[in-house]
Amino acid sequence: MKRPSVDFVDVLEQEGIPTTEAAITEQLEKDVKDAGSQISNDSEMSPFWRWVKAAVVSPVYWLITTLLAKHIMPSLFVATAQRWALDLKAWELDVEPKPAVKMQGNITLTKANSAEESTVSAGSIIQSPPIDGVVYRLFVIRDTVIAAGEAEGDILCEAEYEGQAFNLSAGYYSIIPEEISGIVSAENKPDYITTLGADIEADDELALRLQNAFTSSGAWHIDDVYRSIITDVAGIRSDNVFFKNTGEVEPGTATAYILMEVGQIPQSILEQLNTHIMTNGHHGHGDVLTCKAIPDKNVDIVTEVVFVANLDADTKTSEKQQVEDRIRAAFRESDAHKNITRAAPKSRFSLSRLGKEIHEDLNRVESVRFIVDGEVQKDIVSSLEQPRLQSLTISEVTQ
Repeated sequence: MKRPSVDFVDVLEQEGIPTTEAAITEQLEKDVKDAGSQISNDSEMSPFWRWVKAAVVSPVYWLITTLLAKHIMPSLFVATAQRWALDLKAWELDVEPKPAVKMQGNITLTKANSAEESTVSAGSIIQSPPIDGVVYRLFVIRDTVIAAGEAEGDILCEAEYEGQAFNLSAGYYSIIPEEISGIVSAENKPDYITTLGADIEADDELALRLQNAFTSSGAWHIDDVYRSIITDVAGIRSDNVFFKNTGEVEPGTATAYILMEVGQIPQSILEQLNTHIMTNGHHGHGDVLTCKAIPDKNVDIVTEVVFVANLDADTKTSEKQQVEDRIRAAFRESDAHKNITRAAPKSRFSLSRLGKEIHEDLNRVESVRFIVDGEVQKDIVSSLEQPRLQSLTISEVTQ
């Protein structure tokens, strides 16, 4: 959900307030005449009116169009406020802006010889392949022993930097750039994340939480109260929480489905939320609220690409990877390519728009066509579910 954009100069003009130097001059001349002034030399070259313009008209124009329209008025509303004003409003509502957080997660390392004990040193690196030119690196947090007799072990790692971009989907963290003695492979399995990575809360995200704070202040636990509780967790946006009031168990029963901007929400985070809400008493009287990952809508996509003429094999391979990276970003597997529209619940995901965005980025791609679950260029319509890639095939088609 995006905040509205308001042209406050236009708002002032509609209310009859002069917003141009010419209009301010006209209003001033009228007021001077209405006050009984006998000054008749109102030529633009008149020294008197040139002085008036410098001393009155220009400052008033700046006060109206800059100070009032661009600073004071936008800061009065959560919908349009700049960050400094949002921070003040957050303090008023006892809302703490969320800081940036480094992702932590368990990476599964496989040993060359399961019979031998292996020690993984703190600082060892596991990384992703390049995604839009960026390699995401994780560092082993502490010296960890994988005991003899165990073929693999989960090693707690931390992201190199803060940010949600490190919440990559399963399978991305698979490269060991520097040899780790006795280890042959690495993998981030589903639910590997123990602490969600998060960016500093953006202005739009903070504004949504402040908007939610107004409607969550009542004594009864309505959706917005639970939304406020859930989105206190770094990395969860207010507009990515969806409620289904089922009543299937007993009156007051509901489910909160949570979507992540990147990857899928880890089971450990869901367990923390459910414990906080239901076990620790942060729920309404008689309420039974369960936090769950939003259900997946798995799709199989075949992408047929036509390249411009005279590309060599290496360039075609690179371009196919670029196309794949953008499609995977669209289905929330990475935070790269922010210009690519993301698939979302309760919406129609347009394949023609995705193709247009790929064309805008990659001028060597002459044509791109999508086949979804066997149907050509079929839009993906989702209800309370998140479209995910079950399989993705990129193939070149000659003209």
